[in-house]
Amino acid sequence: MLGKQNTHEELLNAFLHDAQWWKLTLGYIETETWFIEQLLNARIYKENTPNLFERLQKFKHEIKTRVKETKNLKKEIADYEDKLHGFLEPQDISSNTDFLQNHWELKDRYEEFYTGLNDYKTRVFNYIGGML
Repeated sequence: MLGKQNTHEELLNAFLHDAQWWKLTLGYIETETWFIEQLLNARIYKENTPNLFERLQKFKHEIKTRVKETKNLKKEIADYEDKLHGFLEPQDISSNTDFLQNHWELKDRYEEFYTGLNDYKTRVFNYIGGML
């Protein structure tokens, strides 16, 4: 667990690693959400499926929300990473409690986003997989 016992360099490296990992996975997520959008708009479904149109519309609406969330989170992480690079001057990041709190909040927000997206993908794939 990172905290006040870590050096400035250890915290900075750990935070930069987190930010770089988040950005990398968001790049993959952008590709996945593009694929899901294409899948939802494909004309491959059995026409006699009950509530097909409604279910697909709900998934389409939700993917648009997820795409916006991805872009917003990606920008927030890029801004955060820029701030981290500003900490390269000698100062003790571990004593900056606001910065530490912001990191943990961003990490929690990212993890909540990632878990929610995986739940959404599972629901979409289970629904569509059952129709193909």
